[in-house]
Amino acid sequence: MKITILKASIIVLFCFLITACGQNECGFGIHIAGDQLKLADTINDNNKTYYLYTRTTGWQEKTVFFELYDQKPEFDQCTYQPDIKKLYMVAYEDFPENPERKHIEKMILQPDQPEKLKIIYTTDKTKGVENVYDVKFTR
Repeated sequence: MKITILKASIIVLFCFLITACGQNECGFGIHIAGDQLKLADTINDNNKTYYLYTRTTGWQEKTVFFELYDQKPEFDQCTYQPDIKKLYMVAYEDFPENPERKHIEKMILQPDQPEKLKIIYTTDKTKGVENVYDVKFTR
């Protein structure tokens, strides 16, 4: 009898999870675990606006990427995939092997170069950005 009640409870819970999601939500209410997406900055260059996003991925070992767009993207609510192609993407390096963690001193937009984002690092945290999510374009 207890097993039947347990099975019924699991079925009811499963049905609740399926029907609890609205149209704009992910199936089962689950997003890509661990992924985070944030607009870091925008910059105008030659009458064009560029959008810099940080994307954090990974379960335990987090990796942060900078994504550059030449239009404002819209992102899927579940997978955080953009509706347009990225102009450029580069990983932020944490340098864990270095006893003095490196910080970003400058984030330079260079849209006419193959390397669209140039990152200048420093070990002096008074000259750099300590939190990767606070990075802005160098103007």
